[in-house]
Amino acid sequence: MSSLQQYSFNFNKSLSYNFQGGNLSSDSGLLMIRSFVEKLEVKSLLEDIFKNNSYKKHSFASIAEQLIYTTIAGYRHDDDSDSLRNDPVFTNILGKKELASQPTISRFINSLDKKTMASLNDLLLTLFEKGNNFKTTENIVLDIDSTNFTTFGKQEGSNYNYHYSAKGYHPLMLFNGLNGDLIKVELREGNVYTSNNSISFLEPIFKWLKQKYLGTTILLRGDSGFASSEIYDLCYDYDIDILIKLKANAILKKLSNPALNCFMREFESDYSKYHVIYDEFDYKANSYSRPIRVICKIEREAGELLPRVTFIATTLKSEPKDIVRAYNKRGNMENFIKEAKLDFFMDTASHTTFIANAIKTLIKALAYSIVNIMKRFILPKDMQKSRLLSIRNNLIKIACRCVKSGRKTIFKLCKNSPYQNIFGIIVQNIESVAFS
Repeated sequence: MSSLQQYSFNFNKSLSYNFQGGNLSSDSGLLMIRSFVEKLEVKSLLEDIFKNNSYKKHSFASIAEQLIYTTIAGYRHDDDSDSLRNDPVFTNILGKKELASQPTISRFINSLDKKTMASLNDLLLTLFEKGNNFKTTENIVLDIDSTNFTTFGKQEGSNYNYHYSAKGYHPLMLFNGLNGDLIKVELREGNVYTSNNSISFLEPIFKWLKQKYLGTTILLRGDSGFASSEIYDLCYDYDIDILIKLKANAILKKLSNPALNCFMREFESDYSKYHVIYDEFDYKANSYSRPIRVICKIEREAGELLPRVTFIATTLKSEPKDIVRAYNKRGNMENFIKEAKLDFFMDTASHTTFIANAIKTLIKALAYSIVNIMKRFILPKDMQKSRLLSIRNNLIKIACRCVKSGRKTIFKLCKNSPYQNIFGIIVQNIESVAFS
């Protein structure tokens, strides 16, 4: 007969604990997520990608689905699935007796190829289409940027990036700047320049959007790393507007000198408050096939000695002040990237091969897309801008006990949860939502 070991706390010796409370779960909010995923038909879409591929106990589609749920629930590492193997919530939402183990997950990830990568990117577009109905979508703002996924091992393609002063990967990411939906992500080697492969990255998306969203105004917005004649020409060919920051050079400085002289004449001696003026002119670098409109913003904060000059290339016809305001909203993308990396662990690249890390990135991108669409469609209005971190703490991490009664399974959630009413409202909202 084995004895149960108890552990006491130093602040009160009469209190003790052990991990023998039964087959409980701390992730009952995933039941809500699974209900929404059913509406999106993600399960069948994954089955279409992986067809009948499977191991003895686990289909490829179910392993990918498992990784989506473990990511949303906050489990960063594959070996967390070993501890969750018999978790009643996970096993029930996945419809199997036990979860795939870490070795099975690794075999699955390492068995996939570039064709699977393309299929997963297509699934991202399918989810984008579900979350952005072509009948009601009037504008799409394509925010493009690169970021750093830091690595700590000998991952294939991992290199030192001098811009980030770190070793890792340097992926491209494309979001809808109006709502944060992730449209595409592409893992790249760590030492490539910001705009490398941007044409092959963007053109399939442009072509797809022009076919799916007829009559929708589309704008590409990016920083100076994407200020290239090739990108301008691509946008021109597909009738897509641009809003791209330019790096200052001798010609731009010369063209902005009249406005700068005007600024200094008017505000030279007044350092007590903020001053700003706007100007515009046409600019054509040697590599450009045609001139482009450039907005020049000259500003000086109170107490600053010299003014700062910003140049933005655009095909929009709006007033310069409105152009600058529209470009500055690009800052929201930093929040999208931050959530993708911190809350969805997208920057975790623990596999040895480049393709395996790219596949894992895309699966986490699917998790991001599901949650971001969910925020808009079923969460209460005051929670729609919440990060996954808050949603996870408030709505997913709810303890529950699984009780089987006849043919039914009842999940008895913690009665002390302060979000009981909101949980019920969300479940009702899921029932009423429909995707075309």
